[in-house]
Amino acid sequence: MVKVIRLSLFLIAISLFLTGCSNSKEDITLDINKNENLIDTNNINQIISNDIYSKESEEQELINIIESVEKNKPTMSDEERYGLRTDIFFNLNQDQVLKFGDCYTALNQVIFDDRYKELFDKANNRWDAYDNNDLYGIVNTIRYISNSVKNQAFKNDLNRIEELCSYGLEYRDIIALIDARRIMRDIQYHIFEVPYFKEGDAIVEINEEDYSIYYGASEVLEGDRYKTIGIYRYNWLELYWKIYTSTY
Repeated sequence: MVKVIRLSLFLIAISLFLTGCSNSKEDITLDINKNENLIDTNNINQIISNDIYSKESEEQELINIIESVEKNKPTMSDEERYGLRTDIFFNLNQDQVLKFGDCYTALNQVIFDDRYKELFDKANNRWDAYDNNDLYGIVNTIRYISNSVKNQAFKNDLNRIEELCSYGLEYRDIIALIDARRIMRDIQYHIFEVPYFKEGDAIVEINEEDYSIYYGASEVLEGDRYKTIGIYRYNWLELYWKIYTSTY
């Protein structure tokens, strides 16, 4: 009888020991899973942090490029640009000339000072306002002017302004609007308001600082040497096609 009791106690002890081991194993497994979850969460947070840093770095790089204005001068002389203006104005009426200036002023208001920085955020409510007023109707106005233009390089500039404004508004890309504004500014100050006068011209007072800024973004002024900040973004299909055709 004593042996039976001892055997029973022994079996009960073994059972309790095995149960304890099983629970310890489950605890270890749970702890491992918790650690794995913790590692995954840390990785996700790091990825998010890297993405935010990358976006901020890209924006800052663009801001540095936008605000680093080189004191360049047009390739053409004042007198040559005076002659170019005469040629362009020959096919435009006064209303079209004035409306080009109005479009430049409107686009300038979108971008001037630090206002453009807000528009890196595509959810900014100013984009909604520009959707509602069709970006002040700039695209239609530029098209109206372009219809009368005979100078092909100037027409190319106007077409580029139209495309950049359309793209910028549709995709809420502020760099496209900055590119368009650079083209317009070069044309406005260095052709339409070229500081060169002949006998009989109405001489107006000029601000030398205005003429010290020149982007070289206009084809009519710089030929195929014209340059903009982000044109690669909008012509990527054309660029891809050139690469594809040259490869095959």
